[in-house]
Parts: sequence; structure tokens; C-alpha cells
Amino acid sequence: MSQDVELDPADSLTAGAVGQPGRRVFMLQAARGGQIYSWVLEKEQVVAMARASYELLSQIGEHEMTKELLGKGPLGASTPEFDAAMALKPDQPAFRIDANTITMRYEDDRHLIEIAFSELTDIEIEMPASVRIVVNPRQLAAFGIQGMKVVAQGRPTCPLCGHPMDPEGHVCPATNGHNPRVR
Repeated sequence: MSQDVELDPADSLTAGAVGQPGRRVFMLQAARGGQIYSWVLEKEQVVAMARASYELLSQIGEHEMTKELLGKGPLGASTPEFDAAMALKPDQPAFRIDANTITMRYEDDRHLIEIAFSELTDIEIEMPASVRIVVNPRQLAAFGIQGMKVVAQGRPTCPLCGHPMDPEGHVCPATNGHNPRVR
């Protein structure tokens, strides 16, 4: 069984992927005090978290921060927050994240954002491992940008059905059995 983790505050938060497009494993990674923590999640979870990051920043009046980070060099690479968000170090992940448990919450009194989630388990256990990561708005903005960048580096999507395409094409449900290989 995995252990609970609390990073308050975290030094960095990033999303990344290892492997070839179509067979990538997506990871969420955070660090504090030289200790790196990794968790596995699905590509859709990375997209959802990146979008939720921007929405939360918009709600608290910090959405301009994303534009500011994007404006500083190639994808904001000149800021420490963005450099930290790009620094995925593939490691042995602690566990796979349960998508139904991911939450983001703004702590108004501290002007920080809490991200929390739990372990996905196959069996009923009393208490799955939980994680609580606290970041500042700049770190969250950099995380959102990096998350979308990682997802965009995957396979191209079919213009007809939106499903990912392999280099040799794919069987497209939108063609209704006609032209079985769309390229």
C-alpha cells in the first residue's frame, strides 16, 4: 500500500509523458526539498487538470498570469516556475491516480492552491493513499501550460472523428465502413 503525501508548499509541479506516442504513460510529478514524487494518470486527466488550472486562475483573477508566462520566451521557458514545470524526471510512480478524487481548491487566506487526489485501487481497502499538493498561482499556471504542451506532443487526431491516428492511419467510425483507413 502507498503512503500519504503532503507537500505544503511544493517546490514544483509538472505533468509529462514517457514512451512513444500511442503508448505513452502520463505522469504527474511534484517535488519538495529535493524529494521527487510521481503518480500515473490518464491523458484525459492531464487535459482536465490543465483546463481546471486556467479556470481556477480565472476565478481568482490570476488568469493573466498564464498569458504572462506564455509571453516570456518559448512557452514561458524563461521563468523559474515554467522551468520547474518542464523538469519531469521519470521515476517509479507511487500509484495510479483515481480520476474521481482529483480536486483543486483556492486557499484565499494564503493565496495558494491545493490539489488533492487519492490512489486508484482494484480492491476495497479501508483508506487508499492520498496526496495533497499546495502550489502558488504562478506554479499552477506553468503546470497548466506544460500539461497542454505534453498532450499536444502525442498522435495527431482524425479530422473526421477526433480519435488519435497512428502513422498508418486508423479505422474511422465517421466513415461508416467506407474508406476504412483514414490518413
